[in-house]
Parts: sequence; structure tokens; C-alpha cells
Amino acid sequence: MHSLFISSLIFWKPLGYTLTFFALMIEGDATLFAAAFLTSEGFFDIGDMLVIAIPAVIIGDIVWYFLGRNGISKFPKLKAWADNFAKPVDRHLTDRTFQTLLITKFTYGAHHAILLRAGMSRIHFRKFIKNDILAVSVWFPVIWSLGYFSSISLVFIRRSLRFAEVSLLIGLVLFFGIRYLARKRMQKDLR
Repeated sequence: MHSLFISSLIFWKPLGYTLTFFALMIEGDATLFAAAFLTSEGFFDIGDMLVIAIPAVIIGDIVWYFLGRNGISKFPKLKAWADNFAKPVDRHLTDRTFQTLLITKFTYGAHHAILLRAGMSRIHFRKFIKNDILAVSVWFPVIWSLGYFSSISLVFIRRSLRFAEVSLLIGLVLFFGIRYLARKRMQKDLR
């Protein structure tokens, strides 16, 4: 894999870890998948990345929760979005906090609204953080594994594509060779 951006990350890995930390706080799914993929490819150390990624996800969820609890009035469009999207599940959120957080972790675009709504609904912070950590402990390994092991499948696909390219080339050479020989024979038979 060749990329100017990734080459810069290799040159100065602390930048890569820092960017990953803040990106995970804002957007978890895609960033975690990409971080796991790049770790599998050897761009990052697995231990360092896990030490950075797990707290970043939890801290990001806490930030969204407190934004909903204390600062949402400063962002009326964000409040309206959280109200429209997550208000219908308020009862489920308060009664089944873990299940709601877990399901929305796997539902792209829903989790931040639910985190905001948890803060807006004044769910007790201890209850929130306990259930959020449990939800992260289920969600994190699944997304990490998908990203990490997709790299392995790409290696297999790259090898398969090389085999397919060579097979196609051999097939084309044989096809045109047989066609050439068949044409020569037909011309010879027509004389």
C-alpha cells in the first residue's frame, strides 16, 4: 500500500496515534476499522494502538454525553436532531441502557444521537458509564477484528488477482495462438 499520507504517518507515528485518538472521539466506526486495518498492515504497533483506541472511544462517548447534558442548548440544530431521532427511545434508553447503547453502537449514525439524548435525559453518569463500557467491550472487538482481518483477506485477494491476471494472460495467448493456427490451417485447406 503506497500513500503519501500513510508514508507521513510512518515517518512520524505519534501524529498517527494522535489523529486516531481524536478521530475516534468524533467518529468511531470508520476510524476504528481503518486503525485496525493499518495496524494489521504494520503501520502501527498493536499494543500502542489498543492503548490509544479503547480510552479514545470511551472518552468520546463521555464527551457526547456531557454535550447532551450541559451544552446542547448552544447547538439548537444538534438538539433538534437528537430530539427527533432519539426521543422515541427515551424509555428504552432509561430502562435498558446497555442494550440501547450496544445496539446503537452497531447502528451507523444513531449512536451519537443516543449519547446526546442520554445526557439530555439526565441518565445518572455512573449508570451511563458502566453500561457504555460494557457496550464498548462488545462493540470494540467486533469492529477491530473486521478491520484487522480484512487486511489478511486483501493479501489473499491480491494473490488471487495476480493468479487471475496470469491465468487470463495465458488464456489470451492460447486463444490467439489457437486462432492463428486454425486460420493458417483453414487457409491451407482452402488452397
